[in-house]
Amino acid sequence: MEKQQLLETRAHGTPHFPIECFISHCPKEGLFIPLHWHSSVEILYFLQGTAKLTLGNHTYQTQADDLFFVNQEELHRIVAQDETLSYDTIIFSLPALRFSVADSAQSYLMPLLHNQVRFPEQVTSAAMRQELVSLVAQMMDCTSKKLPGYELMAKSLLLQMIAVFLAHRALYPAERAVLEKSQRLKQMLEYLQNHLSDPLSIAVMAQTFHLSEKYFSRYFRTATGQNFTAYLNAIRMEHACTLLQETDLSVLEIALECGYENISYFNRVFRRQMHQSPTQYRTSQKGENSAFLYNF
Repeated sequence: MEKQQLLETRAHGTPHFPIECFISHCPKEGLFIPLHWHSSVEILYFLQGTAKLTLGNHTYQTQADDLFFVNQEELHRIVAQDETLSYDTIIFSLPALRFSVADSAQSYLMPLLHNQVRFPEQVTSAAMRQELVSLVAQMMDCTSKKLPGYELMAKSLLLQMIAVFLAHRALYPAERAVLEKSQRLKQMLEYLQNHLSDPLSIAVMAQTFHLSEKYFSRYFRTATGQNFTAYLNAIRMEHACTLLQETDLSVLEIALECGYENISYFNRVFRRQMHQSPTQYRTSQKGENSAFLYNF
């Protein structure tokens, strides 16, 4: 199983400055960022609107002023239908914050770099959130204006954020059991990505991963925030959209490639999720990028 299947390959920032900041909005078609992971840390500050955010084994209903930290290699997903949704995103590489001299300041970073401690998923302390949100705002401002020296300012602001967590003793030890559970989920999701055209079911997955069907079903819903059928249909529809945009395969061939032997059922699922038929989607999206799907 290829771990890279769920690894986001989009580059954030540049090799010389691996930090990126941007504002995201929910298009009228809806927002669907499927489960994925990357080696960087991601900060999400929700400005307005609502969304469902899955981080590891937890799913949150976000609202304005919520602040989340996505740890390195943590599976996460965002789904929204709220057109008022907007949120700040900061993605940065922890190793980029290293000092060339291993001084006492560097020692504070090493547990984070070695994945011995992690950021809390959600910042719930009002005092901490106030400090961090102020730094996020400065970060968004300096990376937007790009005045001379903004890279230095951006790094210093990230270091200040880490200092806030340290001052509040808010970093927590990485639990081996949690990390192992995350790895198991990655293996399951990668298996699905690699076998989309196969006849997949709870029974097949339970047997493949040596679990009871009842345990697998409960575990999958808890870990992803979706039941198995809903998740499988979502990733199959994502693959179908890609094939409709990038190939000349017939709708029947695409249905079979995505694991649907019944073309009528495929059309019903596609229309329910995309609000149009496969043929209409191909016509409207040919040569364009879908606003509904996040491509990585």
